[in-house]
Amino acid sequence: MSYYYRHEFQFSDHAIKRIKQRLNLSGKDIWELKEQVLDLIENSTRCFETSKTIYIHTGKGNIFFVINKINKLIITTTPISAQKELELVSYDSW
Repeated sequence: MSYYYRHEFQFSDHAIKRIKQRLNLSGKDIWELKEQVLDLIENSTRCFETSKTIYIHTGKGNIFFVINKINKLIITTTPISAQKELELVSYDSW
């Protein structure tokens, strides 16, 4: 018998709406969408964190998943410029 482990994240309703909009996944059902998002998170090579959130690059343009560290809730999917990324990291280190 094989065992398949996968990091489980929760999805807010807002995050699901933004994922459908920003990643052009509006035709997918909810389970398929979540699986695809988990694959993107698992295969991401770029991320950064602040004290409360984790930002994981989707691999598409400058779009990041924003995840609450405490409960592993995907809050939203948003574009973040390099300047904004620097501001987030710098502001958090004050």
